[in-house]
Amino acid sequence: MEPTAGTALAGPASCTRARRALIGLWSNLRQPGGCRTLPCRRGWSPRPSRVESGRRPGVTFMGRLLPSLPGVVAGCLFALVAALVPLVPAHAQQTLTPRSVVAELDGLKQTWTLPNFRIGGKYDLADPKAWENGAPDGVTLESLGAGPARTAYIAVGTPKRNAKGEIVNAIVVSSYYSGDATAMYNNWYAGQKGNGFSGGALVGPGLLFDTNRFYVVFVDGLGLWGASKPSDGLGRKFPVYSYYDMVQLNYRLLRDHLKVGHVVLSTGASMGGTQAYYWGLMHPGMVAAVMPIGGATATDGEGPVAAWTFQLAKAALESDPVWVATKGDYYKLPKEQHPNKGVEFHWSMLSITGYDLNYRQSQGWDAVSKEVFTWEPDPRMGSNAGANLKNLAKLFDGVDLWYRDTVGEIHNVNKLLPQMKARTLVVHVDNDQWLISDKARAAAQAIPGGQYVGLSDPTAHYAVFKALNVLKTNPIFDTYMHDIDVLPDQGLVCEATNYRTPKVNMQPSPDRSFWKQEMVSPFPVKYATVKDKRGVAWELGYMDEYCGKSANPPVLVVVHGKGAFGAHYGYLIKYAVEHGYRVIAPDMPQWGTSGPGNLDKPMTRTLNDVRDAFHALIVGRLGVKKAFYHGHSLGGQTVIGYALRYPEAVQGLALEAPAGLEEYQRTFRMGDKDLPICDKTIAYDPKAWHAAYDPMGLVEGELKRSPQGVRDFFYFKKRDPAGGAVATNTGYFFNDTEYARLHTDQRVAMITGNRREFEQWSFMFIYDLYSICSELNADDPASIYKQVTKIKAPIFLAFGAQEPFIPGTALNGLTGLSKSIIVPFKQRMTAAGNPPVIKVYPGVGHFIHTDVPYEYARDTVDFMKRGRVDATSPDVMEALENGGGSTTAAAEAPAGKPTGLAK
Repeated sequence: MEPTAGTALAGPASCTRARRALIGLWSNLRQPGGCRTLPCRRGWSPRPSRVESGRRPGVTFMGRLLPSLPGVVAGCLFALVAALVPLVPAHAQQTLTPRSVVAELDGLKQTWTLPNFRIGGKYDLADPKAWENGAPDGVTLESLGAGPARTAYIAVGTPKRNAKGEIVNAIVVSSYYSGDATAMYNNWYAGQKGNGFSGGALVGPGLLFDTNRFYVVFVDGLGLWGASKPSDGLGRKFPVYSYYDMVQLNYRLLRDHLKVGHVVLSTGASMGGTQAYYWGLMHPGMVAAVMPIGGATATDGEGPVAAWTFQLAKAALESDPVWVATKGDYYKLPKEQHPNKGVEFHWSMLSITGYDLNYRQSQGWDAVSKEVFTWEPDPRMGSNAGANLKNLAKLFDGVDLWYRDTVGEIHNVNKLLPQMKARTLVVHVDNDQWLISDKARAAAQAIPGGQYVGLSDPTAHYAVFKALNVLKTNPIFDTYMHDIDVLPDQGLVCEATNYRTPKVNMQPSPDRSFWKQEMVSPFPVKYATVKDKRGVAWELGYMDEYCGKSANPPVLVVVHGKGAFGAHYGYLIKYAVEHGYRVIAPDMPQWGTSGPGNLDKPMTRTLNDVRDAFHALIVGRLGVKKAFYHGHSLGGQTVIGYALRYPEAVQGLALEAPAGLEEYQRTFRMGDKDLPICDKTIAYDPKAWHAAYDPMGLVEGELKRSPQGVRDFFYFKKRDPAGGAVATNTGYFFNDTEYARLHTDQRVAMITGNRREFEQWSFMFIYDLYSICSELNADDPASIYKQVTKIKAPIFLAFGAQEPFIPGTALNGLTGLSKSIIVPFKQRMTAAGNPPVIKVYPGVGHFIHTDVPYEYARDTVDFMKRGRVDATSPDVMEALENGGGSTTAAAEAPAGKPTGLAK
């Protein structure tokens, strides 16, 4: 910090020179190009650090360096330190290491102490009152002769308070392994020198973490820098702390000192990401969302590479001869006689393995040698050997690092992850060589509603700092940020308070109803019994949500696709509800929650029966005279036919990858037989239907599909003869979003669930192939395809550019989504006076609402409100108009069986 008037710094010129010499000492820590070894890559300032402010400066540390400075410098520095540091009792804590990573930002950092905070105890999350002041069996620092526990922070932004005066718009950024609040501030806050390494600033006015909207708190972690740490005086007597202690101490800082009542998001990189998991688990009432970036949920037995890394790091410290001789109690020795070689060895192991190995190899020896450790100087290593390590040994204390390694080595919260209530996005570097991405993916899958998004980068683990900038256009990241309101949405009308995270019991009881008892839908499910025009009574399960205040709100009806169910569209439903719509999402008879109540009904019905049942529910029972109808795949054809059958009830159509825009032959040639798989005359004749479909073995194939087979197919994979996964052109989900996983888990869990319900689902999965094509006979003058031009309601047509199922090439010979489906539909509807709104989504498949959830939900609402959507990207639009290749055709039918109707 620059001196202020009235301090001892405003003195003789010789002291001014002393201050400059000290700055020069810090300057020697820099590396060519402005980066000071490993900690710089983790966010250190590339400029020389300056003398810290009077808040607990590095007295002892700097004092040990005095003999190497000119006498005048040493004398003036002693006077400087004496003037700034108050006298303290001999037994009190003193700092051996700096208070801040980026000393020039130290003036921004504030310190807070918490008396009688217990460290090192065991936390029972079921009894939070017991660990209000740390776990009951922990130890206070005061009882060991030290001062009270302390932590430190930098707070920026605009606090918003509730009626109680509590801040309700906080974002908490926890520090990484060797970092602190100044390091994360330097990396992420606008205008700082570390922004470049992070790919740009993230915190500041108008940025991702917008300080005009949020109160952002960067916090230190117990054990290093501005927080209480062993090197303050206790050494190995310091209690072995845990992530629980780190988070609880900072929780008390937020609640008691800063008066924070609600945390919008807890995040952090590396060890800061690990702390984010703990914030969500420990304080579900305060923390609404967590986003661990490159963190780990376990190293104790379940993260073997990370555990090995921590063990090696500790072994490096313990192998130093000074450590061995003193048993780690070396604090009576001058700093230059501490186990500094062990610290160098420690950092060498971490810095070399932190990057992708190929990237490290490509750097060349001159660069890598700076991180190479040797016990004794070795001229063969080159003049730069270990240069970075020597600087690090001056800044870090061995015991501090030993404790920090132990924290990471002993933690494991994997069994607690299903309890997580905070909305969770796990961000991870896929080629991280320390914290393996498979473990991060498993953690996301264990958390209700948890999602995973990854990136690959040559800097491997160190890419955590730029991850959010790399992922800023990623649909999973974008959806999550909008979902937790970090990215604002000005059109919000209300909060869908009935929304809950959907989930599936992956070990369902075969004696319970899978749909009614083993799966949680995003909104409460209601039931009603209605009749179709044939007089058949159907029990329909449906969601019906509205959170606005209008007596007559606009209505959206969401109709699912084949194999799906209303809950699968939970994000679209929630978004529309929160933008002022009443949303009704019924399950078709014998699908989803409309399955259990109809187990004894004949499994032969047409889509007109479905339409009539829906009309009886929506118009007849619920009194909705006119609504927008969204239909996906099979549901798209269903609502097209509904608009033809009940035009007065339809305000507009949103068609997501719809069936119904192509025609088929009545029969399919298999061997020497023509099977009438699309003949509408067999609609209510089970015997004739089985005769047409059983030779293909489709129902049996669905019943025998394995869990691995489901997951492979859903994510565009299959198994080669050796059992390895290989990519295919056919599948459901390009992005592993929350609702993609819900559908996948539903299909897998049903295999071991209620057998009758599973058999019903499997049969209907194939039967509704017939429901689709029986309405689309090429020789039928009244086919849905031929009648579609009669629709007068506005239409929004959406397709993914990587659509795998449409057109049904094997059944009708059509190729090319653009030239065979989209362009002809546009031309026909335009000629009929009802030009559709069309959008093609790049990199998206058949499930647009899960591949790009936020974008598709926004477009659907924009269409309903304004009759338009954001424009399709120019390259996709050009391909669309020209019938070109930005879209894909369905694969040819294997083994003589029809494909392309898995809608």
